[in-house]
Amino acid sequence: MSKLIELYLQIFHFWMRFPEKVRYLLVGGYNTVISYALYALFLWMSDSHHPQAALFASFLISSINSYWTQKIYVFGTRGNYGREYVRCLFSWGISYLMNVCLLQFFLWLNWNPYVAQFLALALVTVNSYLMLKYIAFQNHKRGNHVRDL
Repeated sequence: MSKLIELYLQIFHFWMRFPEKVRYLLVGGYNTVISYALYALFLWMSDSHHPQAALFASFLISSINSYWTQKIYVFGTRGNYGREYVRCLFSWGISYLMNVCLLQFFLWLNWNPYVAQFLALALVTVNSYLMLKYIAFQNHKRGNHVRDL
């Protein structure tokens, strides 16, 4: 077991050498795929009748996964779990509201709800990065990160 932990730590330290923006794109891409897959699943389960409900349900579930992957693999912070999670929820809340508005606008244009959400997610990504970097995980610049392990 200790060899597995040692291997994980070696891979982790290698990963953390990548620039933060590259890590965000890769981890954010992973989180976006999870979020979109949940949205598509919930939309499919409702026969495409409730895109906003599908968006909300996918947001609730994917936000927990996203918090941990952003915290550990993008910004590399440790501690401050409650404070960072609340800040993440605030950041995602802003992004979620943007997503809701964009999705509703695209649906108003009679776009397919799957295509509409895909485009809305793409447009919200930059805002999400900035909000997470400067609000949710702002302490990572002060040396409170896992690279020190």
